[in-house]
Amino acid sequence: MAGSKKRSPSGLLSEAGKKTAKAVGDAARKVVGKKTTSRKSPAGNLSEAAKKAGRAVRDVARKAVGKRPTRVKKSGTK
Repeated sequence: MAGSKKRSPSGLLSEAGKKTAKAVGDAARKVVGKKTTSRKSPAGNLSEAAKKAGRAVRDVARKAVGKRPTRVKKSGTK
């Protein structure tokens, strides 16, 4: 499974927002009795959105104190 390529905090927050919207839409469709479009459950999408939002907040905090953000490709490694 390919990981997220977005590394900026704003990109992560954008992805989290999209995932949240998808989860809410899928949950609404489930309540009405229609099939959801994705294989992932609404709870799974919300969980992933929370992880992405948490990582964005953590990266902003690390940047504020001068540390490198998480999940940055290090130069010279494969």
